Amino acid sequence: MITSLEIEQPRSPRSLREFVTQLKESVRSDEHERHLGIQKKGLYKEYLDELVPLSCFAVLAYPECYTVKPILGNQGYDALVFDQTGKEFDRIEITSPHNGAAAATEAKFVVNHGWARMPGGEPGDDFDAQFPHVLATCYKKAAADYSDCTLVIAVAPMPPFESFEGRYEEQIVALRREIAQIKFKAKRVFLLLLPDRVINVHG
Repeated sequence: MITSLEIEQPRSPRSLREFVTQLKESVRSDEHERHLGIQKKGLYKEYLDELVPLSCFAVLAYPECYTVKPILGNQGYDALVFDQTGKEFDRIEITSPHNGAAAATEAKFVVNHGWARMPGGEPGDDFDAQFPHVLATCYKKAAADYSDCTLVIAVAPMPPFESFEGRYEEQIVALRREIAQIKFKAKRVFLLLLPDRVINVHG
């Protein structure tokens, strides 16, 4: 259901976002594909870890007259951005920090049982639990040279429960502060809170 040719098709920011959401709906309606997606098998890893956050970031960061071309592979960036004249404007490196082992275990459980387990604890604990993985990934990225790239750090905490919005905002401020202390070799660094909030960290 998903091919590299489709992924790498140049699109406007809005068209890219529409492609991503339409593909998500198609996958949901097909059990086999849905299970592949849950377990991030095949190109679904790139789709979930790169294409989804890229599409969210693109609509927030670039004009609709620009073109975004996702690039698969290990070339040091995940997408090229071209301005309205067709000139290269930006390169984007997407990183989606997460606890890989825990995510794989939970994905297998969902496929086998048909439902997901809810984490225990207080509202916001899930966000706190992401901090070590986010920071470890950031330090790893800081060791590489992305001087010609915009680095986007994508995280997906659960939306705050009513009356816990204050803690959520404090967590965002704390995470940004920790990331800002890291010296990246990147043109710009953004924290992307999926699906629709971008916070400038550097640049």
